[in-house]
Amino acid sequence: MADVRNFGDLSRTLTRFARGFLPVAALSLFLLACNLHAYASSVAERSFSPQSARDQIAAERHAMRLLARADLQVELRSLEAKWKAQWPQLLPSTQTQAHDSLEELAFLVSLEVVNGDPRRPRVIQISIPPHTWFQTKVSGGRWGIDNPDTQYFLVPVEANSSYVIRGQRHAPGPIDSNFSFSNLDGWRTLANIGQKQLEVKADGSYEITLDNTPAGDRSNHIQLTEAGNALLIRNTLADWSKENVDSIEVRRVSGPPPEKEQNDTELERRIVVRLRNRLDHIIAHLQAPVLALPPNELPQPGRPGDKAGFLVTQRNALGHFRLGSNQGLIVTLNPGGASYCTLPVSNVWGVTPDYWDHQSSLNNRQAVANADGTITFVVSSWDPGVANWVDAAGLEEGIIMLRWQGLRESGDAAGPSVIRTAVVTRDTLKSELPAGIATLNAAERKSQLRSRRAAFERRFEVELLP
Repeated sequence: MADVRNFGDLSRTLTRFARGFLPVAALSLFLLACNLHAYASSVAERSFSPQSARDQIAAERHAMRLLARADLQVELRSLEAKWKAQWPQLLPSTQTQAHDSLEELAFLVSLEVVNGDPRRPRVIQISIPPHTWFQTKVSGGRWGIDNPDTQYFLVPVEANSSYVIRGQRHAPGPIDSNFSFSNLDGWRTLANIGQKQLEVKADGSYEITLDNTPAGDRSNHIQLTEAGNALLIRNTLADWSKENVDSIEVRRVSGPPPEKEQNDTELERRIVVRLRNRLDHIIAHLQAPVLALPPNELPQPGRPGDKAGFLVTQRNALGHFRLGSNQGLIVTLNPGGASYCTLPVSNVWGVTPDYWDHQSSLNNRQAVANADGTITFVVSSWDPGVANWVDAAGLEEGIIMLRWQGLRESGDAAGPSVIRTAVVTRDTLKSELPAGIATLNAAERKSQLRSRRAAFERRFEVELLP
């Protein structure tokens, strides 16, 4: 039977046919008919509710219905014009990316709003790539300079209710995980339980409590306040071929009775308000500081939590590139003792390329380190023949966001750093690379990309029980 397990497993169960590899109609009907039986069959192995997969597809379908409303489409075109007009200096090819990027941002916001009732909380995956499952072609919502290594989940909460998050880790688990009590309207993190603070039992299970009282002697507790409205969960996988996201469920254990559910007109108003606020924040606090920097240079990483909206246990460095068709950008970084670091690219509007078909990101587990432990990448839209090629996927300009997670406790000078950036051409590349850098021929590149795609597809598998 088809085993569509709980929500963390949804990242492994968005189905192998998510990109059209299997007959969608037949398999989706089979899954819809069988998933309850499959859950019952596997209850001894995983004691979590089967509801999460249904919740996800219901939320996705509802979000897409809302986005199709005529008034909302008019609003999107107005916001698109505003967004593009803000940055007239961008290249024509970049301006054309604004439309699809805004559509992805709108789908993300619609999912947030659809799953915005803290008295009917669900665990919903957001910042998710486009996919097809259960006979539904689902829009992408990859906005926010999303990390291809991270899978993001959202739970609505409120201060006058109490909740229990139940999780199950499946070894090997994520290299990093974070549970952030946040304000989605202001892009603020108010409290966080990180990988080092999370207490997990020997069997891989854990519980996190959330209410408006202090933790006291309780571990795995977050105190809720009126300032926040959501729990944002991040599971980061360094090895896509082996590591697994957690299975996660939420239960509201006390609080006021649910109010009448909002109708679509009311939800649409909320989407519009949040979209307008989000766009203003993007322009002022993300794009403006990044685009003010010289292109093709990267600053040193800031302190953990120094940028609103990003992970508070992470150090990062944001910059932007602008490269001609014959140019590439060499970037060398020092992991600095961090257990995880990565270099992904996105377009200027904050949406990543199709990273399952393009090697548009590489982390320290995927990349080949230099002899001294540093890592050298080449960012370009042409294959430079090195193992650590970060494919710009045709972007003439875009954003680079270096991330370091699993940081050492000390903040000494030997910590994470950007060592060097250099613009090169095809002719000058070889002379600028460190001696002994790992190279790949055409056949090896094809194999590398096949392995990447296969590892990515684990997020979208259906596990079949005998």
